[in-house]
Amino acid sequence: MTQPDGFDGMPLYVADGVPLPDGADPLTVEDPIGGQIALFPTDLPDGEEPLSALRGSTPVAVVGRDAQGTLMDLCAADGRSYGFASDSWGPETRLAAAVPYGNSLVTHLFEGSELPQELPKAIDGILNPPRFSCTVDADLPTPPNGFDDRAMALGSSFVHGRNDVAGFVRRDTVRLAPGADRTNIVLGISGTIYAGSNVGGDSRYTADQVRLVASFDNHLRETAPLPGETANLTVRRDVDMVEDAAEHRFTPANDQARRMFTACQHSLVTASEMPDPFSYTANGRFRWRNPRFIREDDRWHHHTPGRGVWYPDGGR
Repeated sequence: MTQPDGFDGMPLYVADGVPLPDGADPLTVEDPIGGQIALFPTDLPDGEEPLSALRGSTPVAVVGRDAQGTLMDLCAADGRSYGFASDSWGPETRLAAAVPYGNSLVTHLFEGSELPQELPKAIDGILNPPRFSCTVDADLPTPPNGFDDRAMALGSSFVHGRNDVAGFVRRDTVRLAPGADRTNIVLGISGTIYAGSNVGGDSRYTADQVRLVASFDNHLRETAPLPGETANLTVRRDVDMVEDAAEHRFTPANDQARRMFTACQHSLVTASEMPDPFSYTANGRFRWRNPRFIREDDRWHHHTPGRGVWYPDGGR
């Protein structure tokens, strides 16, 4: 049964200074390791409690101004591999989280969430992230021999976004496989776009386009998917092997895809040695359309630009 405060009765560790929704009375625990997730404010007196939670396999969320900066410091102190889809942030990013996952940390950033009232929903997104498959096949045509057997996953980084009309989720993943003469790296970027009606937004706006863009300091060898049309999406791409850059544009081909679809891009790059950190410039550009009969259609845009940065050795 859903509790009145929206936390579904899950045990939480809530440090002093974390704002909760009006009227919330969640089930709390005294030990940061004892709950399903531990919540901390950005003005930490010290980092020992959140670090003990991470090392005890408990997800940690940081709430407040400069949440991403505080979380980046905690991830570096933890020592496991981790990454962020963007290493810069603005005042609207007031919630960031890290989830221990074996030898890596999965990170979450939230843009546009109305806090503290939407905190229970955000926590659910941290503990139960969306798992939509790609709407088109984005497998690399010719991956390096044995890459899947040798590759080390550095983790995943989610950006959960809400705006005035709808919502989206961007997810970056990085895997790398060192070799005798070079390191192969595969970056995966996916963007799930929701129509306004799917997320309690403005029902007039449908999913209209996702553009996934990435450029690299390392050599771009291959990227997917190929351009073409499927039953659900039309894919266009622009690849510049000289500039080591790729852009894919995905547009819906039917009403089902206009409600929600997941666009995916995979890029294979090589470096002469293991980069630490590995970084790239990327953007997930999301567009919604309000189709109108008399006037020109209205469009709404949301971008997630920045420098993706990943630390194979945990930032040490």
